[in-house]
Amino acid sequence: MRSAAPQSIATSTPGSDLPDAILVARAQHDRRAVEPLYHRYFDAVFRFCFYRLGDWQDAEDATGDIFAKVIANLERFREDGREDAFRCWLFTIARNVVSNRRRDQVRHPIASLDGADQLHDDAPTPEEAALAADDHSIVRALLARLSPSQRDLLELRLIGLNDKEIARVLDRSHDAVRKEQSRTIRALRDFLAQNPEWGGSHV
Repeated sequence: MRSAAPQSIATSTPGSDLPDAILVARAQHDRRAVEPLYHRYFDAVFRFCFYRLGDWQDAEDATGDIFAKVIANLERFREDGREDAFRCWLFTIARNVVSNRRRDQVRHPIASLDGADQLHDDAPTPEEAALAADDHSIVRALLARLSPSQRDLLELRLIGLNDKEIARVLDRSHDAVRKEQSRTIRALRDFLAQNPEWGGSHV
């Protein structure tokens, strides 16, 4: 069930054009000020969760859990002088939450987790999910053909992280990520070359 937006959340998000560092500093002093960050990163976090979990409802629940953890731990976050510091921290949390949920799925296939009710629910409606399901299913089918390390890398690339950011989230060297990315691209090209039916409108 989709939860209604709380009254304290406005339809617009003032400050959404500001750098992450400024928005984070504001949110650390007032948790209600996290809204611009939430709207900025919701789509990317939701897509990442869906690529990993394969179910819209699970992705919605995981996204709520991720932002709840961000809010709960925001006071502990410290800038390190890099523009992507919050972005990398956020997706490190996202990766950990999704990994835990995947383990829970294996142990308790029916278990679910409620998201943070204080956040506006921007997840796709069933109609929106139906429209997008085909393309996402193709992406997930391609991801399933990769090794776990290649899949980790490509999932983060698909939601917009660059090589350096991916390296920080995965705690690997920049050079290692670049090499793995090259191997991943070659693996996908080889697969698509051997399976032309996946080309054209599919990719």
